Amino acid sequence: MADYAQAQDMFVAESRTFIDALASLSGAQLSIVIHKTGGTPNLQALASYFQTGAGGASTHFGIDLDGQVGQFVWLKDGAGGNCCVEQGYDQYWTPFISKYGNLNRCTISIEHVDPSLTNSTTPPPAQINASFALVKWLVERYNIPINHIKTHASIDPVSRARCPGNYPMAELLTFLNGGSMFSNLSGWIDDGTTLTAPNGVPVRLGFREYILSHAWDGGNWPLAPEQGVDLLEASNPALGGGTQQLFRWSMLGYTAARGVFVEWLGQELYTVRGQLAAVYPVYQQAKQLQTDNAQLTAQVAALEAQVAQIAGLDPGKVKDLLGLISQAMSDANTKVQQLITQPL
Repeated sequence: MADYAQAQDMFVAESRTFIDALASLSGAQLSIVIHKTGGTPNLQALASYFQTGAGGASTHFGIDLDGQVGQFVWLKDGAGGNCCVEQGYDQYWTPFISKYGNLNRCTISIEHVDPSLTNSTTPPPAQINASFALVKWLVERYNIPINHIKTHASIDPVSRARCPGNYPMAELLTFLNGGSMFSNLSGWIDDGTTLTAPNGVPVRLGFREYILSHAWDGGNWPLAPEQGVDLLEASNPALGGGTQQLFRWSMLGYTAARGVFVEWLGQELYTVRGQLAAVYPVYQQAKQLQTDNAQLTAQVAALEAQVAQIAGLDPGKVKDLLGLISQAMSDANTKVQQLITQPL
């Protein structure tokens, strides 16, 4: 049965681990290393890779996007996820290298499923909640200092520079220091499906998940609910249409191809202002014509009123007569043109 009660048993053969390497370690002797998979679709695929892979790689735990936790290596054993440092590594690891040689002999490692090869998938709240809870349990069980929680990139800054990618490390440390996972969103209310800002505007679906899994400033309220648009960015028409929500200081967009992403608000504002500058003179001309037309309409109304005041005149007959005169003039002009253009 797994060491962690919330984890599924997905163990690799113990022969593929560093047997009993961690059995006598605790406190400052241990470190926790956070990983992302970079292309693995789910927890089952990750378990299969660790159980059968030729390289013998593994971590102690894996967490799927839906929050499922699997345990691959017993906590008394070392997993095969960290090993050796690369040039430029975090000097935090120097004393551990001197004492243990292979860092797998003094680290507990946790993988997080990310289908993206660049580890850029936004961690869903379920995955974050499960991750934070597991790390907290490890810290408390082994009395591990919070500053002993590191990224894989701190060991291998070249080949694993994107590991764990956009995992919310800052929020994890805030949580472990006694804060809420979402303490930066003071005044916001989340009911599990809808995140409501202090101004009452809701944030839902992928936009909600993005805010909850990133260091979102609580003052960056939504200005209106999300909406579908035919063109997400005038400055980048290739994006096409999608879903968009505007906030006080930023703008989130969504397409099926890209998922949720932060749009380039400054670039967009620059482009739209340029478009406005181009059409503003035309707008001004249209407004002037509208004003001129209103003035002419008023003058005609005034003349009609004057005609109506002349004794003995029927305004309706005058109007009809003017119409006949106008038509006669038009007919006469047509006949004159015919006479001018007919051959002599």
